[in-house]
Amino acid sequence: RETPLDEKVKVHRLIEYKRSSSLKRLFTWLLFWFQSWYYIFLKYRKSKLYFVSNPPLNTFSANWTKREFAFLIYDIYPDALVKNGIISEKSWLFKRWMKVNQKVYKKGRRLFTLSQGMKKAMNLAEADKDKMEVVPVWTNNVFFKAIEKKDNAFIKQEQLENKFIISYSGNLGKTHPVDKLMDLAEHLVDQKDICELIIGEGDRKKQLLERQAHLKLPNLKILDFQPTALFPHVLAAADIGVVTLEANAADLSVPSKTYNLMSAGKPILSIAKDSSELAQIVSNNAIGNNFDEGDIEGMRNFILSLKNDKKRYEEICQNALNTSLKYSPENAKRMILK
Repeated sequence: RETPLDEKVKVHRLIEYKRSSSLKRLFTWLLFWFQSWYYIFLKYRKSKLYFVSNPPLNTFSANWTKREFAFLIYDIYPDALVKNGIISEKSWLFKRWMKVNQKVYKKGRRLFTLSQGMKKAMNLAEADKDKMEVVPVWTNNVFFKAIEKKDNAFIKQEQLENKFIISYSGNLGKTHPVDKLMDLAEHLVDQKDICELIIGEGDRKKQLLERQAHLKLPNLKILDFQPTALFPHVLAAADIGVVTLEANAADLSVPSKTYNLMSAGKPILSIAKDSSELAQIVSNNAIGNNFDEGDIEGMRNFILSLKNDKKRYEEICQNALNTSLKYSPENAKRMILK
């Protein structure tokens, strides 16, 4: 995103990922998969391969190739599709996909994933466990950093000067507990100097906009994704960053925004199961607080406590910055297929 590639690297841009609805997601997954065949099986048919689990159909391409490859698992499929109610665990597709996964894990020269919980959820055969390496996602403390509010272009754009900002930026999908963010805004409506931002796209966005039109909450703004160049300002504008992880996906992923918020030195309000990797990162590093999605009053109290206790707030900000150093771009070098 922010780091220029080596001039020797050739980039072929395929279909852009559309996440505004489940149908568009599926369409872009399929089209990308078909487009990629040309490069995998024709143009670069003698090259080593490095597959990533997103889009999820890449696992079938890995299964069909006879060449050497590595596989990076960002999200675990088809488990994520089952957890989100898209396919059934009893379906032919699920059973077939699971068999393909095991073949791919066996064939791959190296396997990578992001957390110990994800590694466990993959149910690797004993013979394949040695080739799996857990490498956390990394962030960039140069691209994502603290920016004074008076110098923040996003704050000026949205006229958020003198506001204590609670911000969620990401997927507004069916399985994400984004409706709880609306509930939180309702519980904070008496706090005139607090503004909550919901930024993103997905199936739930229309519902959120309709509910906002009905409630007319003055302390809530629902916005589209912002341009990449402005993203560091969007992240730095938040006084508290919100990260959500649906209960069914507790061991299937760790949202990358978690690490970016650390780089910007922001306290994190996470909404996830206490057993999730996300909750453990937040708790073990004292960079915020994790809540069950139904604990709206607890979230409100946490926000007000940080807003009114400057010393505690600054301690958590410093903890976030310190923790971000564990997740530097150096991690990327551990994912290279040598």
